[in-house]
Amino acid sequence: MRRFHFKLQKLLELKEYREREWEQKLGELTGRMEAIRQRIAECGRNRRQAFISGASAGNDFVARVAAENYIRRMEHTSSQLHQDLGRLGKEREKIQVGYIEASRERKVFEKLKEKKAAEFYREERKNEILKQDDLNSSAAARRIEAGGKE
Repeated sequence: MRRFHFKLQKLLELKEYREREWEQKLGELTGRMEAIRQRIAECGRNRRQAFISGASAGNDFVARVAAENYIRRMEHTSSQLHQDLGRLGKEREKIQVGYIEASRERKVFEKLKEKKAAEFYREERKNEILKQDDLNSSAAARRIEAGGKE
């Protein structure tokens, strides 16, 4: 039996490559977003620690002012990080749309390949059966001829 060869295999490989590229972009952006989330959490922890140290400073005016300034700085940094996270979220949505489209295109070619392969093997089995029938018919005809000549 012959092996199946998909004529559009190079195109399918190109679609798979394109899908992997989009997947890598999506993964990279998701990693950047996670890093920003961790930095936001870190700012929150630092802010709480500064609040506690400012409250425990008692009558030390300089320590309280420094703690308040640090708290404001952490809030500002956290606010900027939230804005960055929002921008990256929008960018991620666009990349996700591209990934879904690339994935859909690859799946179309995968299904086409599966259909063509099934059709090919169905035809091959049919041809094998026809060949076998021809061989059996020929063998039967030879036996009948051989039997009649004796």
